[in-house]
Amino acid sequence: MSEEALIIDDNRVVSMHYQLTNGFGELIDSSQGDLPLVYMHNTNVLLASLERELTGKQAGEQVSVTIYPEDGYGYADEELIAEWPRDSIEKTQELIIGMRFKALSKEGESQLVTLTEIREETVVLDANHPLAGQVLNFTVAIVDVRDPTDEELEQGYASTTNVQSIGKNQSD
Repeated sequence: MSEEALIIDDNRVVSMHYQLTNGFGELIDSSQGDLPLVYMHNTNVLLASLERELTGKQAGEQVSVTIYPEDGYGYADEELIAEWPRDSIEKTQELIIGMRFKALSKEGESQLVTLTEIREETVVLDANHPLAGQVLNFTVAIVDVRDPTDEELEQGYASTTNVQSIGKNQSD
């Protein structure tokens, strides 16, 4: 690596390939066969615990990170699991276990929920993050680190249209 290579730091635009498995080694997500994930560092795109581990790294480096629930998506909260009348949801779409959609909380706030069970008259909705309670194992290959454009700094996120140094057989 040359001395001129940029390191991952605040607001740098990072392109990376990743593989995410759970504590049992089951594949959860991967950029394999796609373009790298492109993001602006320390702008709340990734888990803060993952960003901490990537800070200071350069293009060409590989990083393996294990994140426990308390540093990831927390532990599942039973209070975020609720039973709802089936007909209040079924009117709008066909029900499928695992589907995610927005629902209003008791406080009237919009929240993302997962349909976990379909009963005769009711459904069970879970507002916990789908990865809550899981150990997350990330394997990351850093492809590129660059300074953001003025436009990216202004908008506060990386633009994938400004990615020139990425191979043609990869995707985000």
